[in-house]
Amino acid sequence: DAGFFDALTRIKLMDLNRYFREAVLRTRVIQTPQKRISTFGDTKIKYFFLSEVKGYKDRSRLRQGLVIAERPKIITIETMRERFAGFDNDAREFGEWLTRQYGDSLRALEYQFKNEKYSSNIEHTPLQELSDEIQKRLTEAERSQSVIVQGPANTWQISLMKFIIDECGASFGTNVRDLEQHGFFDTPEQAQKKKKKQIENLFKQCRKEKSHIPVLGRKLQELGLFQEYQDDFFKLFN
Repeated sequence: DAGFFDALTRIKLMDLNRYFREAVLRTRVIQTPQKRISTFGDTKIKYFFLSEVKGYKDRSRLRQGLVIAERPKIITIETMRERFAGFDNDAREFGEWLTRQYGDSLRALEYQFKNEKYSSNIEHTPLQELSDEIQKRLTEAERSQSVIVQGPANTWQISLMKFIIDECGASFGTNVRDLEQHGFFDTPEQAQKKKKKQIENLFKQCRKEKSHIPVLGRKLQELGLFQEYQDDFFKLFN
């Protein structure tokens, strides 16, 4: 009976939701990394995951490992549109409409993580004492990119993922600002306008100080604009 199996599926989903919710609620981040996820390179976060050993108040389980956050990737409106393959004309037209409406303002990043080199050991130390020991043991450099998390032993990876998601949220604003400042979200028209403004400023400097002319020449070649500005460039030598 389809109704019976639908009801059974809903019960399983409710159980799963409770399972995940409980794991998240019992997750406690004791120390967060001082450095956020890097905008222009990979970020390595060393983690210490502490959990109780059932039946032993004087023991703790310590998991150590490394989470590598890859450089955030920009998701443009065009990238999103390309992910919807096999749709009809209405969907394609909607994609074009999205581009026109939101192309200049969309800011989306994709974060990817790898969990590697992790180990698990039983420590003959109570949980709080072990947490204090780890914090004292870390050097200033290690503290900047280390996290200490406490949570249930059987759902430790869920707790770690919860920390990672929170870290993405904390890093997102800085990552977007960095990328905006470097022009990564610019449309082709905006990028061209910025290039021309940069060239115009260099021309002003060269008219005041001839020693800047070689810098201008290299920049024109680099941006592929020398032919367009060559007459103005050679006038600087008069």
